[in-house]
Amino acid sequence: MMNLNWLSLQLLALTLWAVVAQATLQDKLTVRAFSNPHFADVLNDNQLERLASTAHKESSWLDIKKGELLSPVLVPRQIGSPGYRATQDLIVTTLGQLGYAISWDNFTTPTPMGDVKMSNIIATKNPSAAKRLVLAAHYESKIVPGGDFIGATDSAVPVAMILDIAKGLAGLIDKQTDSDISLQMVFFDGEEAFEQWTSTDSIYGARHLAEFWEHNPDPATVAALSGATEHRPELERVELMVLMDLIGAPDNMFAALQIPTADIFTQLSKLEKRLQSAEYIDRLYMNTAMPPGAAGVEDDHLPFIERNIPVLHLISVPFPKVWHKLSDNAEALDATVIADMSLIMRSFVASYLRLHV
Repeated sequence: MMNLNWLSLQLLALTLWAVVAQATLQDKLTVRAFSNPHFADVLNDNQLERLASTAHKESSWLDIKKGELLSPVLVPRQIGSPGYRATQDLIVTTLGQLGYAISWDNFTTPTPMGDVKMSNIIATKNPSAAKRLVLAAHYESKIVPGGDFIGATDSAVPVAMILDIAKGLAGLIDKQTDSDISLQMVFFDGEEAFEQWTSTDSIYGARHLAEFWEHNPDPATVAALSGATEHRPELERVELMVLMDLIGAPDNMFAALQIPTADIFTQLSKLEKRLQSAEYIDRLYMNTAMPPGAAGVEDDHLPFIERNIPVLHLISVPFPKVWHKLSDNAEALDATVIADMSLIMRSFVASYLRLHV
């Protein structure tokens, strides 16, 4: 993603270009109806307590040194590297064992380094459902001169958190067989620029998948609805996308970067405050003082919002101090932040999907 070089949350200095560009994008958007727009109070206090207790018991999955979901991806994941392949295997194996239908969006694209093969990974729990709640993150890491860049916050932790949500809520999701909305997880390839961030040297996977889904259903949807003679494009099934990036640093803070999902962000903030009041999380992470849509960050969500898909963009603003530095490794992570964000996102998904906790 491209840094807008904010000095701090208190000293956000937006350029005229950023304001105009963001307003222009937002003017083109139409807000879709959300299945559960007031999810903050869906779960009662006892249910939140059960979620918190379970998350605490399962916190070892996201342990920085030996967690089965996090430590394997705290490696260099440049496209084609052993760590990249191992991360693909972890995603597919973990979600496949949980009963998700796996689709691969394989493509070859021109880059400043020549033609490169890339692969988006899509995992859908119930492909026959009419609607999708999508959780997304990119899984490759940037090529940085001078060493092997890991990208612990960018985006090893978000990838591990998505897997943690799927595994931690698996039993509850399996019991909800009558819902018309399915959890879908997207792992983008090629988010990072090979040289300088431009509209053509960045978000390769997101651009490819958005264009494909604009005109076609996901292969898993076709397989699940094999008796159908016509299929809607997959984008028509996406009710809400939550894109996560730059998570796990001690100074993480998040803001409502997209106007169409400002109310969703407000609900997430209310849910977070319930968790913090009950002392299930250490602090608050959602910055409600910043006006919705006041700033924007270029990231994998762009080709989707350009196609009228509501996106809740959870990316730390300002960026972590280790952004695009070789020091963005395990030592840059904060275990408390990871645990807190894991519980917040588990609670969000359970609330939005109205799981029977």
